[in-house]
Amino acid sequence: MKVAKQFPVVFDEEKGIYIPQPTRFWILDKKLHSAISRLEEKGFIQFWENKVSQDEELFNFFVKLHLKEIHERERLISNKNYPEYVVHKLLSTGIGGIQDYNKKPFKVKCLHLWTAYHLGDEKFRNPIGEFVIERL
Repeated sequence: MKVAKQFPVVFDEEKGIYIPQPTRFWILDKKLHSAISRLEEKGFIQFWENKVSQDEELFNFFVKLHLKEIHERERLISNKNYPEYVVHKLLSTGIGGIQDYNKKPFKVKCLHLWTAYHLGDEKFRNPIGEFVIERL
């Protein structure tokens, strides 16, 4: 299962601007991507949003995972001089750029995102990614 890891900032040479990339892991395997899309079509995004919103322990786990990602981004960009809009985006949004990651209802965004993080870095193993892998 191919997963790509990306630095949280990209420089667009054509436009001459920095672009924040709040998603650092991506599913590259087309079959895996399609299989995850089929799970999304079956309503598992809503299933997980409800499950995490209703389970305080699970909700806190995911908030901590978002914070772990923010701290990782901070570490990666700390010795660089990026524009304020880049720093703000990377340090104020959670995994995948999810806003209000610490408020209910919990927002999943997509199963691809959580699966990519689950596979991309052991520190980001999570129940959504595990759920997806078990169903493939």
